[in-house]
Amino acid sequence: MSFLSNKFYKILKDKRSPFYLYVISFSESIFLPIPTDTFLIPMALANKERAISLALYTTLFSVIGGAISYMIGFLLFDTIGIKIIENFDLIEKFQEFSLSINQYGYLFIFIAGFTPIPYKIAAIASGVSGISFPVFIIFSLASRGLRFLSEAILCRLLGNRAENIIKKYFFVLTIIFLVSFIGFIVIKKGVFN
Repeated sequence: MSFLSNKFYKILKDKRSPFYLYVISFSESIFLPIPTDTFLIPMALANKERAISLALYTTLFSVIGGAISYMIGFLLFDTIGIKIIENFDLIEKFQEFSLSINQYGYLFIFIAGFTPIPYKIAAIASGVSGISFPVFIIFSLASRGLRFLSEAILCRLLGNRAENIIKKYFFVLTIIFLVSFIGFIVIKKGVFN
């Protein structure tokens, strides 16, 4: 291990490092453009015995941040929400998300929480659309929890190989998940129409 790797490892093992992870998780759900996974995975690898609890708390803080984004969309879209969306140059995506939420409802929230779709934008769009807040929280907890717990479990079971597997296959798994979701919607529309 190089000096930098040793130093980084010590930072990840520091007793205050989970606090920083939770702040990042919370902030990413509102305004931070860096995915939480970038910090969770190395921390779970450095703290394998605490990987699951790190993922659970990361989920909790991510959803609390998502709740604030929801409230921004619901109460403050014209003043704060639009600025966040413009800051990330996501106006077009926001419009697509709003349509998807109106069309697919809660299932879209689940997809946004699990996949690389910016969760903060989906949360704001959920608030603007007036999706039920308790259901938004439930679907957010399920999707963010599934995502972060999957990563933590892989880190705990596979060690350093987990990072390569996540990097290599997360996109493929996300595509499979999205195709399954679209298939479910098509079947649902075919059955109920």
